[in-house]
Amino acid sequence: MQFVLHILPLRRLSMAGASVLISLFCFTPCYALKFEDSFRQEVGRFIESLDDDQRALCLHDLADKRRWEMRYTGGKRSGVMIRDLDENQRSLMVKVLSMVLSPHGWKMANAVAFQDAGEGGDALGKYWITCFGDPRNGDFAFRLAEHHLTVVHLELADDVANEFGPILLGANPATLWKEDELALLNAWPLIGNEKALIEGERGIATESMNEGEGIDFTALSGEAQKAIQAAWARRLSVFTEEIQQRVNQLHVKRGGWTGSRVAYYNEVPTKRCIDGGRWDFKCGLPGMLWAFESSRGHIHMSLWVSAEGEE
Repeated sequence: MQFVLHILPLRRLSMAGASVLISLFCFTPCYALKFEDSFRQEVGRFIESLDDDQRALCLHDLADKRRWEMRYTGGKRSGVMIRDLDENQRSLMVKVLSMVLSPHGWKMANAVAFQDAGEGGDALGKYWITCFGDPRNGDFAFRLAEHHLTVVHLELADDVANEFGPILLGANPATLWKEDELALLNAWPLIGNEKALIEGERGIATESMNEGEGIDFTALSGEAQKAIQAAWARRLSVFTEEIQQRVNQLHVKRGGWTGSRVAYYNEVPTKRCIDGGRWDFKCGLPGMLWAFESSRGHIHMSLWVSAEGEE
């Protein structure tokens, strides 16, 4: 099923205006192209809408190592800045992102941008759009990136990608992502195994789990397993159903829940970051990680699947 998104331009909206925009998202089902073809087509339309100078900034080689850059801090990225797009180009960009991010995910992406921008201004304007590879003639990855928000999606012309992301999300102050945080916070009392806590060590969200860290998911009680799986489902809720299916397929391919390990880091998780909690969490498989980090005093979250089953 494909969804057609009716879009309003995103220029200098207040937070109230953004809320109205989110409420006006209207998805109309149509049965035309499969997701892969539709996504390629829409990214191609965006690329075609750029002028020569913008296109030169936006397009990079698929093998460019910057595609896998995992960086939460703000600052210059490769690509074209959203503030330099006209209204038609921005509308095409939003349509592309709406195929990756669910309405909830798009709402949270805007919340991150508005939090970072402060009062007023063009919240998404300082973010960068990059296309590694050209959707019009081969494999490509479309990326939105800047402070506390990186979204990358890869499409292959003749195969299904065996990697995903990296997806980096964050918040400073730690007022966003409350439900994700509470899901992991509430799972801890159900685990009841001190080996699941690596005390005094931070669990950096962009770093894979070390061998032997934490405990096997299968060693958890049934209730604890359900709690971790609910937190996973919450993390995936930022994506559309098509993307969720892909990530879950990769999860199974890498070993699924029977191959997963779970660990909390730094301190016993008893409270939210905004209330002084400084704990981290990771759940990992070979070459795959989803993580939550609050030990720095603000929130970093990640989800990524590397191509070869390892970093």
